[in-house]
Amino acid sequence: MAMMIWVLGALFLGFMALYWLTPLGVPTLKRLGGGEASPDLRFGYQPDETYRLLAHYGPAGIAHFRRLQWIDMVFPGVYAAFFALLTLEWAQWVDASPAWAAAGVGCAIAAGASDYVENILLMRVLGALPARVDATVRAASIFTRAKFVFSNLTLAIPVAQWLVAHLL
Repeated sequence: MAMMIWVLGALFLGFMALYWLTPLGVPTLKRLGGGEASPDLRFGYQPDETYRLLAHYGPAGIAHFRRLQWIDMVFPGVYAAFFALLTLEWAQWVDASPAWAAAGVGCAIAAGASDYVENILLMRVLGALPARVDATVRAASIFTRAKFVFSNLTLAIPVAQWLVAHLL
Protein backbone atom coordinates (compact mmCIF):
# COMPACT_ATOMS: atom_id res chain seq x y z
CA MET A 1 0.00 0.00 0.00
CA ALA A 2 2.90 2.38 0.71
CA MET A 3 4.11 2.26 -2.90
CA MET A 4 0.60 3.01 -4.19
CA ILE A 5 0.40 6.02 -1.86
CA TRP A 6 3.68 7.35 -3.28
CA VAL A 7 2.50 6.84 -6.86
CA LEU A 8 -0.88 8.45 -6.21
CA GLY A 9 0.82 11.25 -4.27
CA ALA A 10 3.12 11.98 -7.21
CA LEU A 11 0.15 11.96 -9.59
CA PHE A 12 -1.78 14.24 -7.23
CA LEU A 13 1.10 16.73 -7.10
CA GLY A 14 1.49 16.52 -10.87
CA PHE A 15 -2.18 17.35 -11.42
CA MET A 16 -2.00 20.20 -8.91
CA ALA A 17 1.07 21.64 -10.66
CA LEU A 18 -0.63 21.29 -14.05
CA TYR A 19 -3.79 23.01 -12.80
CA TRP A 20 -2.22 25.84 -10.82
CA LEU A 21 1.23 26.51 -12.28
CA THR A 22 1.02 26.06 -16.05
CA PRO A 23 -0.68 27.81 -18.96
CA LEU A 24 -2.70 24.62 -19.49
CA GLY A 25 -4.51 25.20 -16.23
CA VAL A 26 -6.28 27.69 -14.04
CA PRO A 27 -4.03 30.75 -14.59
CA THR A 28 -5.00 30.96 -18.28
CA LEU A 29 -8.68 30.37 -17.57
CA LYS A 30 -8.62 33.01 -14.84
CA ARG A 31 -6.99 35.48 -17.23
CA LEU A 32 -9.60 34.72 -19.89
CA GLY A 33 -12.31 35.23 -17.25
CA GLY A 34 -11.06 38.65 -16.19
CA GLY A 35 -9.64 37.30 -12.94
CA GLU A 36 -12.73 35.31 -11.95
CA ALA A 37 -12.47 31.69 -10.84
CA SER A 38 -14.23 29.03 -12.88
CA PRO A 39 -17.50 27.66 -11.46
CA ASP A 40 -15.93 24.42 -10.22
CA LEU A 41 -13.53 26.42 -8.02
CA ARG A 42 -16.30 28.37 -6.25
CA PHE A 43 -18.41 27.20 -3.37
CA GLY A 44 -21.59 27.30 -5.38
CA TYR A 45 -22.76 29.39 -8.30
CA GLN A 46 -25.96 30.49 -10.02
CA PRO A 47 -26.95 30.21 -13.69
CA ASP A 48 -26.80 33.95 -14.45
CA GLU A 49 -23.28 34.39 -13.08
CA THR A 50 -22.13 31.19 -14.79
CA TYR A 51 -23.40 32.25 -18.20
CA ARG A 52 -22.01 35.76 -17.71
CA LEU A 53 -18.59 34.19 -17.03
CA LEU A 54 -18.88 31.88 -20.03
CA ALA A 55 -19.74 34.87 -22.24
CA HIS A 56 -16.69 36.67 -20.86
CA TYR A 57 -14.52 33.62 -21.65
CA GLY A 58 -15.51 33.72 -25.29
CA PRO A 59 -14.80 30.76 -27.60
CA ALA A 60 -11.13 30.45 -26.55
CA GLY A 61 -11.98 30.42 -22.85
CA ILE A 62 -14.83 27.96 -23.30
CA ALA A 63 -12.51 25.64 -25.24
CA HIS A 64 -9.90 25.96 -22.46
CA PHE A 65 -12.50 25.28 -19.76
CA ARG A 66 -13.70 22.22 -21.71
CA ARG A 67 -10.10 20.89 -21.90
CA LEU A 68 -9.70 21.39 -18.16
CA GLN A 69 -12.94 19.52 -17.56
CA TRP A 70 -11.66 16.58 -19.63
CA ILE A 71 -8.44 16.52 -17.58
CA ASP A 72 -10.59 16.74 -14.47
CA MET A 73 -12.25 13.47 -15.47
CA VAL A 74 -9.07 11.72 -14.25
CA PHE A 75 -8.11 13.83 -11.23
CA PRO A 76 -11.01 12.90 -8.88
CA GLY A 77 -10.10 9.23 -9.09
CA VAL A 78 -6.49 10.06 -8.27
CA TYR A 79 -7.19 12.29 -5.29
CA ALA A 80 -10.02 10.12 -3.92
CA ALA A 81 -7.81 7.02 -3.98
CA PHE A 82 -4.83 8.96 -2.60
CA PHE A 83 -6.75 10.40 0.35
CA ALA A 84 -8.59 7.14 1.01
CA LEU A 85 -5.29 5.23 1.22
CA LEU A 86 -3.74 7.97 3.35
CA THR A 87 -6.73 7.72 5.67
CA LEU A 88 -6.27 3.97 6.00
CA GLU A 89 -2.56 4.44 6.77
CA TRP A 90 -3.38 7.14 9.32
CA ALA A 91 -6.06 4.97 10.97
CA GLN A 92 -3.62 2.09 11.29
CA TRP A 93 -0.84 4.37 12.58
CA VAL A 94 -2.97 5.92 15.35
CA ASP A 95 -4.99 2.75 15.97
CA ALA A 96 -8.23 4.58 15.15
CA SER A 97 -11.42 2.59 15.25
CA PRO A 98 -12.86 1.19 12.03
CA ALA A 99 -15.63 3.81 12.22
CA TRP A 100 -13.09 6.66 11.96
CA ALA A 101 -11.33 4.95 9.07
CA ALA A 102 -14.62 4.30 7.27
CA ALA A 103 -15.71 7.90 7.75
CA GLY A 104 -12.45 9.21 6.30
CA VAL A 105 -12.43 6.82 3.37
CA GLY A 106 -16.11 7.43 2.73
CA CYS A 107 -15.62 11.20 2.64
CA ALA A 108 -12.65 10.90 0.25
CA ILE A 109 -14.67 8.71 -2.11
CA ALA A 110 -17.73 10.96 -1.82
CA ALA A 111 -15.57 13.99 -2.69
CA GLY A 112 -14.26 12.28 -5.82
CA ALA A 113 -17.71 11.01 -6.82
CA SER A 114 -19.21 14.49 -6.34
CA ASP A 115 -16.43 15.93 -8.49
CA TYR A 116 -17.20 13.44 -11.27
CA VAL A 117 -20.90 14.32 -11.27
CA GLU A 118 -20.05 18.04 -11.20
CA ASN A 119 -17.70 17.58 -14.19
CA ILE A 120 -20.30 15.68 -16.20
CA LEU A 121 -22.92 18.33 -15.50
CA LEU A 122 -20.56 21.19 -16.39
CA MET A 123 -19.63 19.40 -19.63
CA ARG A 124 -23.34 19.20 -20.37
CA VAL A 125 -23.64 22.96 -19.77
CA LEU A 126 -20.75 23.60 -22.16
CA GLY A 127 -22.14 21.17 -24.73
CA ALA A 128 -25.53 22.89 -24.73
CA LEU A 129 -24.11 26.33 -25.56
CA PRO A 130 -25.41 28.69 -26.81
CA ALA A 131 -28.58 27.36 -25.16
CA ARG A 132 -28.99 27.72 -21.40
CA VAL A 133 -29.60 24.75 -19.14
CA ASP A 134 -30.16 26.51 -15.83
CA ALA A 135 -31.29 23.41 -13.94
CA THR A 136 -28.08 21.66 -14.94
CA VAL A 137 -26.01 24.60 -13.65
CA ARG A 138 -27.90 24.47 -10.33
CA ALA A 139 -27.34 20.72 -10.06
CA ALA A 140 -23.63 21.12 -10.87
CA SER A 141 -23.39 23.75 -8.14
CA ILE A 142 -24.84 21.33 -5.58
CA PHE A 143 -22.21 18.73 -6.48
CA THR A 144 -19.47 21.37 -6.37
CA ARG A 145 -20.52 22.22 -2.82
CA ALA A 146 -20.60 18.52 -1.93
CA LYS A 147 -17.08 18.12 -3.37
CA PHE A 148 -15.78 20.90 -1.12
CA VAL A 149 -17.64 19.68 1.98
CA PHE A 150 -16.47 16.07 1.61
CA SER A 151 -12.90 17.14 0.76
CA ASN A 152 -12.73 19.24 3.90
CA LEU A 153 -14.32 16.52 6.02
CA THR A 154 -11.68 14.07 4.76
CA LEU A 155 -9.02 16.37 6.19
CA ALA A 156 -11.00 17.17 9.34
CA ILE A 157 -11.66 13.57 10.41
CA PRO A 158 -8.13 12.90 11.72
CA VAL A 159 -8.31 16.14 13.72
CA ALA A 160 -11.73 15.19 15.10
CA GLN A 161 -10.50 11.71 16.02
CA TRP A 162 -7.51 13.21 17.84
CA LEU A 163 -9.75 15.62 19.74
CA VAL A 164 -12.10 12.83 20.77
CA ALA A 165 -9.25 10.53 21.76
CA HIS A 166 -7.33 13.15 23.74
CA LEU A 167 -9.89 15.54 25.13
CA LEU A 168 -12.86 13.33 25.99
